[in-house]
Amino acid sequence: MGHHQHVHEHDKGLRANLHWLRQIRKFWQSDTNRAVTDLVDVQAGETVLDIGAGMGPATVVAARKGATVIAVDPSPMMRKMLSFRRLGQRARSRITVADGVAESLPAADSTIDAAWTVNAIHHWVDLEAAFDELARVLAPGGRIILLDEDFTHPDHPLYATHSGHEDELTNVVVDEIAASLTARGIEATGELTTMAGVPVKLIQGAKTL
Repeated sequence: MGHHQHVHEHDKGLRANLHWLRQIRKFWQSDTNRAVTDLVDVQAGETVLDIGAGMGPATVVAARKGATVIAVDPSPMMRKMLSFRRLGQRARSRITVADGVAESLPAADSTIDAAWTVNAIHHWVDLEAAFDELARVLAPGGRIILLDEDFTHPDHPLYATHSGHEDELTNVVVDEIAASLTARGIEATGELTTMAGVPVKLIQGAKTL
């Protein structure tokens, strides 16, 4: 490799690292995740499930509210990052980091008081299996929030860079998801709205059976 090519590759690496550093706050501390924990109304003493927890922006908030949190993520890197972050939390005894996916949740039947996912539904491989799992683990009266930022909306700040990739991801149709959940005993509604200043696809509900 010549000197100029080496410098060019080095610059690309620096740009990639700078891009990651600019994005990391969103993974570490997210206004959208905080808003979701408020909307699902996490209470002290509850057992809650953060599906696709990532680096734990919602997990940490829920634990600080006094809930016991099962933070589920299929990525070894994300679990490692969250496990490291957990060590610095006063509420670390209330956080369990677990390997898992929406289609196979690491929770016993009817044990979860509230569950949520943020920007992960489009990665779910089998929506119907995931809905079956939510119905299984939720306790009677248990609440859910399923939220994806709507990157296809022109008002989204990341529209220019994130739109156009919909064919590569699971389609999130809020009315269809709400109907599927309702058929499983989770009375749900879906809407296109705004949360924490960005357009989102939002499904919320509670288990009635």
